[in-house]
Amino acid sequence: MRKPRDTRSWNEYSLVSALRSKERFVEEIDFTGDVAVALIYPNDYRVASSSLSTHVLLRRFNSLPNVRAERFYYVPELERFYSLDSLTPLDEFRIWAFSVHFELDVLNVFDILNSYGIPLKSEDRLPSHPVIVIGGAMTYFNDSLVSRVADVVNRGDLSRNFLERLATLRPSMNRDETASAMTVEPEAPGVFYDDELGQSLFITPESVFKDRFLIEIGRGCARKCRFCVSGYRFGKARFRDLEELLAIMERQARITKRFGLVAATVTDYPFIDRLLERSLELGYDLSVSSLRLDALSENLLEVLKKGKQKVFTVAPEGGSQRIRNLFGKGINDRDIESALEMGIKKGFKNIKLYFIYGASFENESDRSGIVEIAKLAVGMGYSQVVLSLNPLVPKPGTPFEELPMENLQSLKKIERELRSKLRMPGVKSDFESLKESSLQYALGNIDEAGSENFLEYLKEERNAIPFLQRYVEELNLRRKEWKMHGKEEYSCY
Repeated sequence: MRKPRDTRSWNEYSLVSALRSKERFVEEIDFTGDVAVALIYPNDYRVASSSLSTHVLLRRFNSLPNVRAERFYYVPELERFYSLDSLTPLDEFRIWAFSVHFELDVLNVFDILNSYGIPLKSEDRLPSHPVIVIGGAMTYFNDSLVSRVADVVNRGDLSRNFLERLATLRPSMNRDETASAMTVEPEAPGVFYDDELGQSLFITPESVFKDRFLIEIGRGCARKCRFCVSGYRFGKARFRDLEELLAIMERQARITKRFGLVAATVTDYPFIDRLLERSLELGYDLSVSSLRLDALSENLLEVLKKGKQKVFTVAPEGGSQRIRNLFGKGINDRDIESALEMGIKKGFKNIKLYFIYGASFENESDRSGIVEIAKLAVGMGYSQVVLSLNPLVPKPGTPFEELPMENLQSLKKIERELRSKLRMPGVKSDFESLKESSLQYALGNIDEAGSENFLEYLKEERNAIPFLQRYVEELNLRRKEWKMHGKEEYSCY
């Protein structure tokens, strides 16, 4: 391992070293394999350490006798990219495995490759370049772009087939031999996963969840909200056995009693009542990744409250019943009122509400419902009502995949109107960046021809934004023409 010699590299080395020193591993990992794999989460450390994919990949890759996998994260200021596990620079690894879960993280992948002079298109690389592997949630719904960037794509969840291929690697293999050995045929449609659910390998105060042990209690979703890929591309809903879950919690309680339950919808866990009873008995501090407001219980809120959770979070998504029906949410006004009442009854004073706005079929009356729900929450006694407002970004593989995204001018106008109407005591409005949302739309929906043109464009230009902005306009033009050709009503309605 090369020690840093200049001030900037030393500062970066020290930063990574400080982050690693705060981590507490719950089990030992064998880092003695002779095939070095860089596990790169292309986002900042707080996000990377909070993603169970980081924990699962580190554990399972290093369970192979021949593999030594180490973690890397990304922020634009980094230059040398030292690993968290041995402080080894990235350029000493021959395999770079990126876990891409958010569309905008693709741009971070490009930035890392560019910083090392590695061509973005796999076909342009030389034998001296590392093998680029890409997996993660983005491959579930659109791999048109990443399949041109990666030498190897692992589509969907980490598969046993992929691990078996990884176990065959040897340091003596050249670049082409390594890529060929790691390439697996895609699973049959709808079969994206193996059934091993994730859990934390380490905890740290620097993660989003701050020293909380995360346990995936379910994967996939049967709800099928029409804007969300989880119910359409993440496989059938499956859940962790209750006794297995309780045993994990009991083992980890010697280190921490702060647990985070992870699932597409935690309230769909079939053994949730028994889990809550045991958590209350044993004094566990629970937090949850998601809640269905029509499936809340007083026991769940009591457990959350006892865990010193200050904010009660639910997602009506739509302000009006019409919009919620079109979204496929399966909830009504009474469900929302009941959830708010239950939160107040259990002593919550702060509430966070998620909404989606700006669908092409939305009108001003639908948006007025968002304001009315905020007023309802204030009137019930919540001292702070935080609204997270996000524009609808149509996703591939969902019933909304053919919808256009509203243009930025229209969305800015809607945002200004909502900000004005929501300017009231006790209410705070957090709007997602419209620019980033439109880029997410472009990257999530880019097709094969668009991907090819994009990568050719990036050979001459480092700034991806102008191309993606034009592609948004192109996408919307195509989709509006589709609507005009006799399809006034979308089939998902």
